[in-house]
Amino acid sequence: MGITPVRAMLEEEAPGDVVVLYGVRSEADAVLLNEVCHLVALRGGRLHLLTGRTREGGTPPFGPGSLYRLVPDITERDVYVCGPPAMTRAVLAGLRDLRVPARQVHAEKFGPA
Repeated sequence: MGITPVRAMLEEEAPGDVVVLYGVRSEADAVLLNEVCHLVALRGGRLHLLTGRTREGGTPPFGPGSLYRLVPDITERDVYVCGPPAMTRAVLAGLRDLRVPARQVHAEKFGPA
């Protein structure tokens, strides 16, 4: 699950303004949601729960427009991406379109063994 490493990072004492984008098909699929909400709140951060599937012709939840709307200063941040391959590809493509410097992008890809 992609949220597990993010949850672990939130437990670190490192300072900084945290924004978590948590994408799931439905809110019922959002494992660890209460813990993540609590950890984000302790750090004074923001959590955006992105639910649903992208409909044909719809705005992709991890497309450049959505990423910029949710995190307007994204090009100035370190970005950590963890999730299924299709989601990771979508986020990385959005970050490239927004010209987030590669040195600020940290991605962990996973899939079936």
